[in-house]
Amino acid sequence: MADRFRIRQFRAFSDLPAGYAELQSDEVRRHGLFRCAEWFDYLMRNHFADGDELCIYGVEEAGSGRPLVVAPLRLSSRDKAVPHCRIVASISHPENYTTAAVGFDPGLQDRVGALAALFGHFKAGASAGSEPRFDAIRLWPVELGSELGDTIHRALRAAGFWVQPYANSYNRFEDTKEMSYDAYFAQRSANLRYSVRRRKRALEKTGTLEIAVLTGAPDLEKAIADYVSVSLNSWKRPGSMIAPPNLQLIRLAAAKGCLRLGILKVGGVAAAAQFWIVSGATAHCARLAYHEAYKKLAVGVVLTNHMIEHVLDRDHVEKIDFGFGQEDYKGGWMRDARDYYGFMAFNPATPRGLYQGARHIVGHQAKRLAKRGLQALGLRKPKAAPEEAEQPE
Repeated sequence: MADRFRIRQFRAFSDLPAGYAELQSDEVRRHGLFRCAEWFDYLMRNHFADGDELCIYGVEEAGSGRPLVVAPLRLSSRDKAVPHCRIVASISHPENYTTAAVGFDPGLQDRVGALAALFGHFKAGASAGSEPRFDAIRLWPVELGSELGDTIHRALRAAGFWVQPYANSYNRFEDTKEMSYDAYFAQRSANLRYSVRRRKRALEKTGTLEIAVLTGAPDLEKAIADYVSVSLNSWKRPGSMIAPPNLQLIRLAAAKGCLRLGILKVGGVAAAAQFWIVSGATAHCARLAYHEAYKKLAVGVVLTNHMIEHVLDRDHVEKIDFGFGQEDYKGGWMRDARDYYGFMAFNPATPRGLYQGARHIVGHQAKRLAKRGLQALGLRKPKAAPEEAEQPE
């Protein structure tokens, strides 16, 4: 494959030549916020170790130099799953707003071959010694059964890596292309429709109900203050709502025109708040909370309904994503579900890659067989499924 493809690397998006810049721009057009340079900078600063480095890899057609693949990746030696290993990994958010960032030229026919050439580069290292071999590759998330997942898996194996897929997360969503709010709402359960209408009427009768959806200036900071106030008075741990990275993400989404920050007030008091991101024709419900003193009024239900109406009838999104997690309440709002997974791939050509591959893959299989044997003998009970998290109003 070395005679067909050539590998290049860049340390910043500003270094990309014109052909790569166009590939990356196409990724931004399709995925929005989650492919722009500011997004990767945000992730590197807030979610990864200080010693990790951003490196943008490209695969070119050897003869013409035409860019075929662009992949913003992270170089690290601090992955706890493979201690002391030199790894190359996805730059992905822990909550999986989008899949692993690998962009292909639309005309590329042999995606597996081009990607295998990149992975082969990671396995062997640069011929001039400018880049040593990597011990492992971690790529995540990809949707179960997706073309991207199949392409990555096949390319890793073609490059000679030992591959271990692993479960990553569970996601509730719904395809809403050309769907109005009225059509969406008519498809919900009778119980949910009744609850929404009754709760909304009760709040409207107070004469003090206010709902606003903020997208940016001039009232952004005031809305963020209301969001913080609701969070501090909610059932949630403050860090899950108002940790500095979350507030930074709100401001980044506002700067990129992707923010939908919903604030519901009763009697002038912020009683519920929700942070949504609209990007790449998808509306992502990122954070939601309500003030405990207003729990019986179901302010969270009313605000969720309003936010969905907003993204369908104003933003005309093609998909609504309720984030990762198996909480029961999400099934009432979203009809579809999917699993995300990732790949940990080990380089058997390096001592550390060989050791970690044996430990993770062979060791895991041995443990699984041992557990099955003990269960068959009645010496070990199967582990019970975890209980679902209780859903607030």
